[in-house]
Amino acid sequence: MGKPGEYPFDAGLHPGGYTTRPWTVRQLAGLGDSTDTNTRFRYLLDAGETGLSLAFDLPTQMGLDPDHELASGEVGRTGVSVATVDDLAAVFEGIPLDEVSVSFTINATAPMILAMWIVAAEESGCDPAKLRGTVQNEMLKEHLARNAVVFDVATSLRFSIDVIEHCVQHMPGVNPVSLSGGHAREAGAERSLEIACGIADAETYLAGMLERGWSVDDVAPQFSFIFGTHMELLAEAAKFRAARRLYATRMRTLHGARNPKSHKMRIQVNTFGSALAAGEPLNNVARTTVQALAAVLGGVQSLHVCSFDEAVQIPGRLAARTALRIQQILLEETDLVRHIDPLGGSEAVERLAEEIERDAAEWLERIADRGGMLAVMRSGWLQAQIDDMAYRDPGPQVGVRDGEVDESEQQLLAAQRRTSTAPGRRVPFRRTDCPEQLARLAEAVRADRNIMPELIEAVRARASIGQLRRTIEDALPQAG
Repeated sequence: MGKPGEYPFDAGLHPGGYTTRPWTVRQLAGLGDSTDTNTRFRYLLDAGETGLSLAFDLPTQMGLDPDHELASGEVGRTGVSVATVDDLAAVFEGIPLDEVSVSFTINATAPMILAMWIVAAEESGCDPAKLRGTVQNEMLKEHLARNAVVFDVATSLRFSIDVIEHCVQHMPGVNPVSLSGGHAREAGAERSLEIACGIADAETYLAGMLERGWSVDDVAPQFSFIFGTHMELLAEAAKFRAARRLYATRMRTLHGARNPKSHKMRIQVNTFGSALAAGEPLNNVARTTVQALAAVLGGVQSLHVCSFDEAVQIPGRLAARTALRIQQILLEETDLVRHIDPLGGSEAVERLAEEIERDAAEWLERIADRGGMLAVMRSGWLQAQIDDMAYRDPGPQVGVRDGEVDESEQQLLAAQRRTSTAPGRRVPFRRTDCPEQLARLAEAVRADRNIMPELIEAVRARASIGQLRRTIEDALPQAG
């Protein structure tokens, strides 16, 4: 077992653990239009949140303008509607972008949202080089587990790497990809495969950057990871020890990374929605507390806790605040942050970590033997493994047999629904013609150049997300 702050970082990334650097307290938020989400952000910041996490509605995720026929009924429903840079700027109205870390839960349209973030920062007087946060930008997991995709997997990978390359060049405080094993776990994967998927994805993006002439130590320090936590508290805490150790070892021995920052697996955790129940939803407060505790005992860098009503609806104000308070209670009312690596020396935790690491390494070998991550995704082999595991997962057990919600809970959920369901987009959508900028974007796509510079110029000219998607689609080679 290693020491905190020392390779292979199984005991934590920092010598002082949380005694010197507490985890970032985040709560995912996004609903209705920019005004609704700005109100929710201010509410959470006033309540003590230390980092923002932005969720987008499905049209924004898919590159559809709010007036597109396929967007009907979905605008502002599961996140905020962002069609232009002015929408994104309004989300952060009154919130200094150079003073707060922002996590963007966006993938297929990540290059467009990154361009909007850059332009919004510039126009607010903030140097984009000073921005801090994460752009999820993880299209491999989308094709594997979530399926909110716009382009084929090879094209999706290309554009994800464009984002990584731009941030490595110009935005040192931004994690340009959040390597996700957590979505595979939510789809049914066991925890060792969750780790393997995150690491295999990281190595695939890294290979793409190496092909463009970058070195491992140019790229890896800006990688971040996203995993989840389930209900097996000790095993989940041990999982993060195993993941950090396996990743550090592979980065040094397989990829030749010399910079210690390249060895460090920085982890954001979302408690798992799949562990929540719609029946007796208040029990979910206990479930998410256990999951949050597992993340903290595992030494992660950033944490989002699901709201108790999340199995039923978009989180209401009370549920969102309660989820935030869970983190704050762990941070301020327990002794967790007073001890460096509180599980260090535990025989049970070390045994679990060794088992998980061994199993994850075996999964990585199986993936490599079948040609790598892209190959096992294209063949359907990896998805089949996850599907088989999903059928064996019993899900939540306590209080869910009859799926009942009693009258008091129904009243609470109804009250929450009134504070969680924004009335869609109220801000009028205006489309701007910018043919010159869009033509240059199309040329960058056809020339196989990094599209970020042209995206930024088009966004500055007020191109909408739908215009950007259509331009890129039309410029790509047509299949067949």
